[in-house]
Amino acid sequence: MNHNTDRDAYKQLGRSLNERHSNQLSTQLQVFQSALINFANDHADEISLNLEFKNKFTQISQLIGIDPLDLLIYTSKNNSNNNSMTNFHAALSVKIVEVCQNTRDLNGGLISVKELISILRENSSGIVLDITEKDIDNSLASLNNLGKGYEVLFINGKKWLKFSSTENLSNDQLKIYELCEFMGGFVTYRLLQDNYAWDKVRCKSVIDEMIMNGFLWVDSQDPTGEWKYWEPSWISS
Repeated sequence: MNHNTDRDAYKQLGRSLNERHSNQLSTQLQVFQSALINFANDHADEISLNLEFKNKFTQISQLIGIDPLDLLIYTSKNNSNNNSMTNFHAALSVKIVEVCQNTRDLNGGLISVKELISILRENSSGIVLDITEKDIDNSLASLNNLGKGYEVLFINGKKWLKFSSTENLSNDQLKIYELCEFMGGFVTYRLLQDNYAWDKVRCKSVIDEMIMNGFLWVDSQDPTGEWKYWEPSWISS
C-alpha cells in the first residue's frame, strides 16, 4: 500500500471539499446581500424613521460586508422624497470625504471629479451606485456649508476637486496641469521649456514643489532617459 499516494489523495479531497464549501458560503452571502439590498430599497422610509430598527439594520449590513453608507446612498437615490434626498447628500458627502482622505497620499489632495465618481461607483459593497456630477456638486455644497472647504477647479475643461487644507495652486502649477492634460498625463523639463519658455531653474522650482505636495509623481525609468513627471490620476486610472 502506497501511503504517500493515499495521503495525497486525502489532501486533494480535503482541498476539494474546502473549495466547494467556500463557494457555497460565497453564494449564500451574495444571496443574503442581494435580499438585504432589496429589503432596504423597499422599506427605506421605515428604516430611516425608526432609529432602533435603523441601528439593527446597520449592524446586520456591516456583518455581511455591506457599507451602510453605500446602502443609504443607493436606497435614498431611488426615493424622491425630500428626506431621502437629504439622507442621500449627507451620506454621499461622507463618502466624498473618505475618498479624498484615502487618496490624499497619492494625489496630494487634488482629484478629478471623474476619478472620484469612478471610485464611488466601484464600492466594496458591490452595490451599483448611480452617482452623477450634479450629485457631487450638491453634496459639496453641503460640505462647504459646514465649513469643510472643498473647492472645484477647472483645468483644460476638466473638473477637479481640491481640499482647502492643501495650498492653493499657483499659476505655474496650473499651467503644468494643463500641459499634463494635453500630453496624456505627464510633463518634462523640455516640454515646459518648449511650450512656456521657462528656464531650467523655474521648471525645477515648480516641479519640486508639486512633487513635495504629491501633485506630481516622478518617472525616472523612461527608455529615452528623460525624466517624466506624471499627474497621479493618470497613473492610478
